[in-house]
Parts: sequence; structure tokens; C-alpha cells
Amino acid sequence: MGNNLARTACFLGGPALLAAGAGGWAMISKQLATQKIEVHPDSPVLSGKTVAGPITAFAQANVIEQHAQGIGGGRTFAEISEEWMEAQASGDTARADELAGTREMVMQANLIRASLFTSVLAFGVAALAGGMGILTMLVGSALPKDD
Repeated sequence: MGNNLARTACFLGGPALLAAGAGGWAMISKQLATQKIEVHPDSPVLSGKTVAGPITAFAQANVIEQHAQGIGGGRTFAEISEEWMEAQASGDTARADELAGTREMVMQANLIRASLFTSVLAFGVAALAGGMGILTMLVGSALPKDD
């Protein structure tokens, strides 16, 4: 492939990647903001800020983890579920009922954390696409023109 063709490809592909990255970032940010989630006051950083970016999403996920550990008494969802299943299997319905609410709350916390972490990863992919667009344009401008 001649340099002119490579330059053209870079100058077409670069802006497309940059636009895709910026568009993805904007869409993710808008979708998070419409949920009207605020970083919990227990967060050591960004308390009260609207969750609309990767840093606020990460901060909120960390607070949720702390709260889930408190609710679960330091036990994970898997550990609580195992206790719940053992209680059910042994016929200890009182213990199973006691664990059911905790199990449900810790499971919901895990699902919300996973969703927030997914958005953090999506922001990373958007940034990667945009960065690759810029890099592609720089490479295209560095290629010499064919004579």
C-alpha cells in the first residue's frame, strides 16, 4: 500500500475513531446521569457528586462494597448463600429466613457494583477508541507523501 493510501486511511479512520470514542463517552455519561445517583456521603472522595463519569462511578462502587460488607457482617454473598442453603437443607427455617434478607441485600449490592464497574470499563473503551483516533491521525501526518 502506498503512503498516500495509508495517509488517506489514517485521515479517514482517525476522526471516525475519535468521534466514536467521544460519542461513547457522552452516551455513557448521559445514561449514568439520568439515573440520578449521587456518591454516598460515606465516600472519602466526591461525596454528593452526581455519578456521571468513571471516577464517580468507581467511588460509588467502593461505598456500596463497604456497606455490603457491613450488612453481611464481613461475609461475601457466596458465604451467606452457603449458610442459607445449609440452613434450608437442615430444616432450620428460622436461620434461613434470617439469612434471606441479608443474602438478598448483599446480592443487590453486588449487582449494582458490577453495573458501575461495567460503566467504568465502558468509559475506558471510549477513551481507548478516542486515543487510537488521535494516534492514527498522528501516524497519518507522519507518513511521507508519495511522489
